Amino acid sequence: MSDTIHESEKFGRIDLATTAGVQTALSFLSFDPGEVDGLDGPKTRAALKSFQESVGIAADGLIGPNSRRELLSALQTAASVA
Repeated sequence: MSDTIHESEKFGRIDLATTAGVQTALSFLSFDPGEVDGLDGPKTRAALKSFQESVGIAADGLIGPNSRRELLSALQTAASVA
């Protein structure tokens, strides 16, 4: 499986290579990025920063490889919870 694609019955297919995919993931994980519009705006950056802080990685609000990896892991964990 790709290192930017999450697929599960619970969440469907999410492509974390896109800003809209990151926004969708954040929303499913209860970090409000605002409207899923594919734009890297202040609400998206704030939500990502909160997520990054929650998983203990550099909280810079930027969508990088560490953030994508942690989002994939968090989605997988959340998808396996009934």
